Amino acid sequence: MRIDLGCGKHKFPGCIGLDMKPYDGVDIVHDMNDPLPFEDNSVHFVIASHSLQYVVDLDTVMREIYRICKHTAIVCIIAPYAHVSAHMVNPRYKQYFNEHSPRYWTTDHLKHIRMEEPLLSWSPDTWSLADMSSDIAPLDLRLIRMEFFYFPEYGAYDDLELGLLRQSQMNVAYQIMYHLMVIKKPTSKELIESRNAWVLEEPSFVKEQRQAFAKERHVEKWVQTEHLSPLIEAMEEDNSVASSDPQPDDHIRKHTVKNSSTMSYPKVIKHQKGSRRTREPRPGIASKKNVMTKSSHTQKKKPGKK
Repeated sequence: MRIDLGCGKHKFPGCIGLDMKPYDGVDIVHDMNDPLPFEDNSVHFVIASHSLQYVVDLDTVMREIYRICKHTAIVCIIAPYAHVSAHMVNPRYKQYFNEHSPRYWTTDHLKHIRMEEPLLSWSPDTWSLADMSSDIAPLDLRLIRMEFFYFPEYGAYDDLELGLLRQSQMNVAYQIMYHLMVIKKPTSKELIESRNAWVLEEPSFVKEQRQAFAKERHVEKWVQTEHLSPLIEAMEEDNSVASSDPQPDDHIRKHTVKNSSTMSYPKVIKHQKGSRRTREPRPGIASKKNVMTKSSHTQKKKPGKK
């Protein structure tokens, strides 16, 4: 069985459409805040496109999705990205979504996405953030793919810069999409990661958004990223170490200039103490010298000295 939760007027092909309003094409009129009208372990695909931000209790709804899904079912969620000023003040939005949200939907600590995602976190080396002390049976929805949709003004930045900008300031990305696998039995890492080779289902408007981004994206950098240089350097060093021992967990997709799985980040050229440090131009970006000096301001002369 395939279901579209909160299908609205555009039900996903091949799905049973559920919505609280009786639009044309809706098969079941139902409020998602109530228990879902499906048997346990009866669904193998769920899509919730721009609907979960309206539910009252997200944890309860996610548990209902987990209950009705079969082992290894796929759940696709598309939602507004939390770090947008217009989203934060929308009175209809009751839930918010970002790169950390899936970490609360599993107790498993194994990452199936790129290591620097999420980068700015108080526990970057531990994937699960779920409450392990709860008496409620835990969820196990493993994130196998995550994609961000950026405002066209950020089209000139590479993936590493976008990740840092997105997590450190507002109004960079406007939408996020997750693909999750339902785990109810012991499952090997290889089986979970093999699903990344599949063509995962997604709404048609997502493809249109990628095409629009490619046409409308700005090619000039208008936000400076020099203040992020220490973080970028640290990540580049980690990437150089990881490249000697490749890990099969680079499965984040982004519709940016280059795919993150093939992005080669620039090397840091180190000089002797007291000299300038320069950075090689980033691939795909207009060459512009990024010079870091020990001090960017002019030293003031002390009083009494010429």
